Order: sequence, then structure tokens, then C-alpha cells
Amino acid sequence: MTITLTPELGKLVKEKIAAGEYDSADAFVGEAVQRLVDEEKEEDAHRDEILVRIQAAEAEIDRGDFREYDEETIHELAKDVHERGLKKLAAERGKTGARG
Repeated sequence: MTITLTPELGKLVKEKIAAGEYDSADAFVGEAVQRLVDEEKEEDAHRDEILVRIQAAEAEIDRGDFREYDEETIHELAKDVHERGLKKLAAERGKTGARG
């Protein structure tokens, strides 16, 4: 397979080889392609996780398992999030034995 790079990319490849970071242009391009493949797999995994979370949230809404907030009650949400954060922080500190 023959790959043609732009002059800028060709220069970058040559610089990386000259710096000893890669043995050859093939090695450089091979690693770049592998990184792209790995990145796409990771993105797909994140996408799948997000879809699962969305489906779970939609199921909760369908069951009526939610709470609506307005300008007056939104402060309750902020307070609840803050309290849950403090509890989580305390639990994490308890696991590690850290004092703070």
C-alpha cells in the first residue's frame, strides 16, 4: 500500500524518525492508525454506556420516577446534590483512611 502525505505531515514524520521516536515511516503510520482504531473503540464504548444511561432515564420517566423543579424548588435540587457530594466524599475518605 502506498500512502501520500501532505508536505507538513511528511516533515512531521521525518522529524519523529530523526528524533529516534520511530524506526521508520511505516512504524509511525502504523502506530497512528492503531491509535485511531483504539480511540474509535473507546468512543464506541462511551457511546454505548451513554445510550444505556439514556434508556434507563427514559424508563424512569415512563414509570413516573422523577421530580419536576421550578424556579422556587430548584434550590432543593442544588442542596440535595451538595449533600450527596459531601456523603460521597466522606465515604471515599473513609475507604482510604484519609483525614481532611
